[in-house]
Amino acid sequence: IIPVTDKEVLEDNYGIETPNAISSTNVYMLIYIRESDIDFVLSPILDEDIPKHLREKRFDEEKALYEREKKETDEPYLYLSIKIVTPAIFERYQGFDLVNFKERQYPLSELPQFKVLKSETYEAFKAMISQKFEIPVEQIRLWIFVKRQNRTIRPDTPISDDFLDETIEIIRKKTVRRYNELKLYLEVAKPINGKVILFPPTECNSNVLVFIKYFSPDTQSIVGLCHLYVQPLGKVGDIIPILCEKKNFPPHTPLKIYEIQNGDIICFQKALTEKEIQEHTVVGRIHDIPTFYESLSMRIIILFKPKYINREQKPEFMMVANRVAIFLNTDPLKLRFSTAHQTSNAHKTVIKRTTTQTLSEMLQTTNPTGSVLLYYEMLDISIVELETKKFFKVYWLGTTVKEEDVIDICLPKTAIVNQIFQIIINKLALKHTSRIRLYDVLRHKLQKEYDISDPIDEIEENMTLYAEEIPQDEIKLGTKDKVIRVFHFAKEPLCAHGIPFKFVIKAGEPFSMTKLRLKLRLGMNEKDFSKVKVAVMQDLSYAKPQYIDDNVILSDYELTDELLSLDHFASQKLEIAV
Repeated sequence: IIPVTDKEVLEDNYGIETPNAISSTNVYMLIYIRESDIDFVLSPILDEDIPKHLREKRFDEEKALYEREKKETDEPYLYLSIKIVTPAIFERYQGFDLVNFKERQYPLSELPQFKVLKSETYEAFKAMISQKFEIPVEQIRLWIFVKRQNRTIRPDTPISDDFLDETIEIIRKKTVRRYNELKLYLEVAKPINGKVILFPPTECNSNVLVFIKYFSPDTQSIVGLCHLYVQPLGKVGDIIPILCEKKNFPPHTPLKIYEIQNGDIICFQKALTEKEIQEHTVVGRIHDIPTFYESLSMRIIILFKPKYINREQKPEFMMVANRVAIFLNTDPLKLRFSTAHQTSNAHKTVIKRTTTQTLSEMLQTTNPTGSVLLYYEMLDISIVELETKKFFKVYWLGTTVKEEDVIDICLPKTAIVNQIFQIIINKLALKHTSRIRLYDVLRHKLQKEYDISDPIDEIEENMTLYAEEIPQDEIKLGTKDKVIRVFHFAKEPLCAHGIPFKFVIKAGEPFSMTKLRLKLRLGMNEKDFSKVKVAVMQDLSYAKPQYIDDNVILSDYELTDELLSLDHFASQKLEIAV
C-alpha cells in the first residue's frame, strides 16, 4: 500500500488516460468491516441469497460459455473458423469486392465469425445461422467464397441441401481443401405473400449470380444494392428495368453501367446532365464511377486519434505538422493535410498553413467518437513556397494530335500564360518564334484557349491542359476560312473520348479533301480512318450529330459555334451508357 494524493484518487483513475496516471493491471481493495457485523458479512452464501434470474439463467450461460471457450483454446484442432458475409455487410462496404477480407491498407470488414466443431453437420450449422440472424432456415442458402486467379474472392458454389448430413469438415475438404477456414455468403430468399421463393438453380451455369452496386454522386458513396441471377448470354438492357425499380427510378431513366473487375459485380448510376456534372465538379465531388474507384485505389489512410479527449484541443497547424513529421521522419514544412468527407472518406479540402484553427476545428468535429481521418502529402518543396505558386501538368501534342510529352509547370500565382510558353519552348528546344496554343479540356471537349497575356490564376485546377504549335494553315488563315473545334465520340455524343483540337475549314474545299487533311492531322492510316464518320453538331448536351456526305463543301454550312464531331463507330468501349 502506498500513499496517494487527492488528485491521483479523483482524476487519475476510472479509465481516464493521463500521462501521470498510475498504471496497473491489478486492483487492490481495502475493506473495513464493523466488528459487530462480522458474522453476517462473512457468513456462507446460500443459493437463496442469489437472485433467481442470475441463479437459473445467467450463471448457467456464463459457465457454458466459459467451458466452450476453454475447449476451443485447449483443443483448437477440433474446430473450424467460419466467416459469414451478410447482405447488410455487402450493402455498407465501400470498395472493389463484396467485402475486404485481408487487404490491410484499407479497413478490414467486420464479419460475424463462428468456431464450429468440424464434426458438426451442415444441417446443425444452418440451424445455428438461422437462430443467430433470426431468419427461417428454409430462406437460407450459403455460398462458398473462393479465391480466383485474378486475386478476387467471390461466392462460387452454393452448398446444396444434399450436404445436410455431411460434416462441416467434409464440405471444406471438398470445396476449399487448401484453406483452414470457410468464408460463406449468406443468401436470403425473401417471401412474397407468405410464400418462400425457391432459389434459382445454378447447375451447368444456367443462372449466374451477379452483385449490384449503386453510386451516388450526392453522398459520394457506393451502396451494395442487391444480387441478381442473369442468363450467361443475356444483354445488359435486360436488367435495366430491375435496376430502375430497385432505386425507385422511372422505368426508362438513363443509366451508366460499369463492370467491376471480371463482371460479376455491376455498378451503376444515373446518367448526369452537363449541368449536374458541372455542379458536382464545382463543389469538388466525384461525378462518375471510374473516377470514384480510382480515388479508392489511390487512397492513403492516416488515422489521427486525439490524445486528450476531455481537454480543450488547442494544437494549430504547425503543432500538428511537427508531430506528424517526427513520426514520418520528414520536414514539417513539406507536409500538406487535407480533410475527408465523413461519409465516403473522399478527399475534401486542403488545410492552409496559415490557418488559426484548432485541431478539432481542422477535423471538423468537437466530440470524436472513433478514429478521425486526415490525408497527408509529402511534398518536394516547402508549403510556404507552395502557397505562393500554381502547379500544372501540360500535355504537349505533336502534329498528329497525340501526347508526346508531359511538362510540369510551377510558377508564381502572379505569372501570365506567356511564362508557360517560355518554359515549353526551352524544355522542347523549340524556335523562339514558335507560336503556341494552350487550351483546357473538360470531359474531352475543348473549353477555352488562353491568350498570351492571361493570368495563370484564371486556369481552373480541374481542367486538363494541352499545348501545341499552331498549324501553318491556321497561321496563314484565308479571309473566308474558319477555325472549328473538333471532338471524338463513339456511337453517342455523350460517349466522348480522346483529345479535342482545332481545325481549319477552307472556303470552297471539297469535303473529300477536308477528310484527307483530317486524316493527316490525326495521323491515322486509311483502314482506321475508314471507321470514322464525320458530323456537325451544336455544342449542347443532347444535340444530335448531322453526318456529312463526301460530295458536299463543308464551308457552305456557314458554321459559327458548331462542333465538328468524329464518330468512331467501330470502336470498342468498356463503358456501357444507356
